[in-house]
Amino acid sequence: MVVERDRSSELYDLFSRQRQSQQPPTSRAVVCTGLHSSSDVQTFNRFAKEFSNNIATVSEYIIRLAQLANRQSVFDDQTAEVSELTQMVKSSLQRLHKDAETLEELKRRAVESQKGTFLPKGDARGMFGGVSNHLRTSERHSDTVVETLRSRLARTGQQFRTTLQQQSRSLKDKANRRHMFTTADRPQTFESALFQDQEQHQQQQLLLSGTRNTHYYQQRADAVLEIEAAVQEVGELFNDFTRLVQEQEEVVLRIDTDVDNAVRHVNAGSNELMRYLTNLSSNRGLILKVFAMLFFFLLLFGVFVVR
Repeated sequence: MVVERDRSSELYDLFSRQRQSQQPPTSRAVVCTGLHSSSDVQTFNRFAKEFSNNIATVSEYIIRLAQLANRQSVFDDQTAEVSELTQMVKSSLQRLHKDAETLEELKRRAVESQKGTFLPKGDARGMFGGVSNHLRTSERHSDTVVETLRSRLARTGQQFRTTLQQQSRSLKDKANRRHMFTTADRPQTFESALFQDQEQHQQQQLLLSGTRNTHYYQQRADAVLEIEAAVQEVGELFNDFTRLVQEQEEVVLRIDTDVDNAVRHVNAGSNELMRYLTNLSSNRGLILKVFAMLFFFLLLFGVFVVR
């Protein structure tokens, strides 16, 4: 009776050992001390993830604010909710603006930490292998993450500014329409004594309505002033975002210039190699003649001298 036994795990272990034995030492060092082994890199990744989630939360608040701005009801007063959302978004954008600078500092520390981990001081052997390429790739990845998050933050600030301007126009339109509805001309009343009480009651109602309207208009005016002040503050933040994005664009342009220089150097080296190959090809006939003369002298030496 033949007893079957599953030895797949042994085969997998054999393959993994062979793969590790064939792997270059530099690559193994990169794997063992990889990108995620550095605490600074982990801190940068966590902070970038949290930064992205905060931008998404602020975008949801802005969408809610835009929905309130699009409501056309005259008597549906959402001033308190609009003011609360405006303050939340404004404070969140200010905090994100500071966090963007912190993110840039964390990126710098992460890059320096990787360089110190992969390339110890005084050791330049990794500059010509996979370690150097890995470091450049990681640095470009970090730059891309920071640039993308800054661009998202700038777009969010511009969206908030547009929403506030729309909300300001909506508040003014609603106030004008409410004024039209509440200050319409009163119908003429009869002068008879039968309708004097009704006319007096209507006058009292108009006085109360005028008091409420005055209070309502005051609230609306305060809300409009608050929104305009928020628009001005967001405009200043947006100018800072624009400056930061422009700085990132300059960094990208410098990287493109460095890449172009590297490509130009590679092409120059290729041209030198081709010219060297051409020189070798032109000297091939001379080399054959030299070997032919040597062969002739050896043959002559073997025929006459050896005898």
